[in-house]
Amino acid sequence: MTFWILIILGIIQGLTEFLPISSSGHLVLLYKIFGIENDTILLSIILHIATLLAVIVYYRKDIWSLIRHPLCNTNRKIIVTTLFTCIMALILKPIIDLAFDGSSLSIFFVITGILLWISDWYASKPSKKTLNLSNSISAFDIENLPLTYRQAIVIGISQGVACIPGISRSGTTIATSRILGLNAISAKYSFLISIPIIIASLLLEILSGATLSNISILGLILSFILCFLVGLLCIKIMTKSLQKNTLKYFSIYLFILALFMTINSLFLHWF
Repeated sequence: MTFWILIILGIIQGLTEFLPISSSGHLVLLYKIFGIENDTILLSIILHIATLLAVIVYYRKDIWSLIRHPLCNTNRKIIVTTLFTCIMALILKPIIDLAFDGSSLSIFFVITGILLWISDWYASKPSKKTLNLSNSISAFDIENLPLTYRQAIVIGISQGVACIPGISRSGTTIATSRILGLNAISAKYSFLISIPIIIASLLLEILSGATLSNISILGLILSFILCFLVGLLCIKIMTKSLQKNTLKYFSIYLFILALFMTINSLFLHWF
């Protein structure tokens, strides 16, 4: 894998991990365009570690508070969410493995787009039970985020489904949280629950004996750094987008991308 391809992959991963447009789906698409067949899953996970570090840096104060209070309510909910994510991922593993060939990406991009559009519509509805976006997130105690175990389970199931390339993890969990009435904490909780899943994915690949070969080490290092920096920027962009109910614009992008991929598959055959 060449230096410049790795640089492009790092930038795209940083852009798409926190924007609700599926980082894994975009990486699979780039693998198809560049004709990359080997080391794709492990490389994807390595780049996810870069965005994991971006989450840790951006939410370092919150994470440190959760570490100092390991039995707090929020940590219990994160454990429940992670557990149901793992269960759902195991159930869907055959579909997830097949989806990495990229043949169904356009369908899953459309599914993500529809979900984002619905969540924007739902979040804009006035409700006394909704934690409105006008509320300051800092007003909520990070150790006691206001969500129930039922909500934690539903979010966990949605995150498990989002293991399928083309279905955005951040987009699905944030949209699900907003539909459940958790507008004000949707982004923060989505990014926090990504931490154990990314770590678990890396450990699973290491235990499976996955390795990288024929790859530029310098390119991988620079790709990792760029992915981290771009990821930090996109966390801020995503937070502002949620405050303005503008997820539907990401939906439009996904619909256009899916349409282009369909046209390419039927007529152009560029990749």
